[in-house]
Amino acid sequence: MEKTKIVIIGGVAAGASAAAKARRCSEEAKIIIFEKGPFISYANCGLPYYLSGTIPKRESLLIVDPPFFKKRFNIEAKTSHEVLEIDRKAKTVTVRDLANNQTFIESYDKLILAPGALPFIPQVPGVDLPFVFTAKTLDDTDRIFRFLKRNSHGGR
Repeated sequence: MEKTKIVIIGGVAAGASAAAKARRCSEEAKIIIFEKGPFISYANCGLPYYLSGTIPKRESLLIVDPPFFKKRFNIEAKTSHEVLEIDRKAKTVTVRDLANNQTFIESYDKLILAPGALPFIPQVPGVDLPFVFTAKTLDDTDRIFRFLKRNSHGGR
């Protein structure tokens, strides 16, 4: 009998947790995570602590990487891979490897959607000012620190 193939779209909190749970439910399944961003998982709830300096090193927020997922859970985690299309009838996803701009098709038996969300930005006066930021991702905190470095003496 062929192994069940589970494809998960999205990493970080939801996708990585779903993959770990899928592995606990089936030791035999082939599990692949496609994450558009550069990190498979990081402590997003730690971002305010990193911004405040309570967590001094950015690396402390990086929980696991793809080699860890492979070694610990036998899960293939592909970062910088964007899922462009889902064909439910054929049970395939079209994926672009953002590192080399190559596109390929991956089949699945089961599909888990965990792509995350965009931050909610209220339509209030001043929201478009250059010193107003969202703080949802590591990239957001990097932008904040770059702004502080350019515009103050106390930025990281």
